[in-house]
Amino acid sequence: MNREEITDELVRKAEEIVADCFSQPSNSTNTTGRTQVSNAIDAINQSRSVTVFCNWLRYQMAREEFWRTAGKNGAFGKQIYDYAQHLHEKYPQNAAAHLTNFLGFVRRTLIALKYLDQIPAQFREVSAR
Repeated sequence: MNREEITDELVRKAEEIVADCFSQPSNSTNTTGRTQVSNAIDAINQSRSVTVFCNWLRYQMAREEFWRTAGKNGAFGKQIYDYAQHLHEKYPQNAAAHLTNFLGFVRRTLIALKYLDQIPAQFREVSAR
């Protein structure tokens, strides 16, 4: 898979997870959510380790309600954790870099949440690659 295809996968997955957990008005995100995702980006940037990041994420899920926000496919933090594990297995050499980019796309998606329905569906579909 080339860099562009990987980036497309990261964007689509970020949009899928955010839409799943925060599409209901009762689950709307706020500055706490954006701050928490920024903290997640800092955690992976500082550690450069998916294993250390997942440890940090489990800790945050115990502390912060934001990470426990429920979606049809599970809690927000659990979906992030599962995808981090997927990246670690699929791209062992570049998993931390891909996870950093993915979390950046998650943050952008949270900020633009109310505009997701204005993006054509073909760009939101998660590829089966």
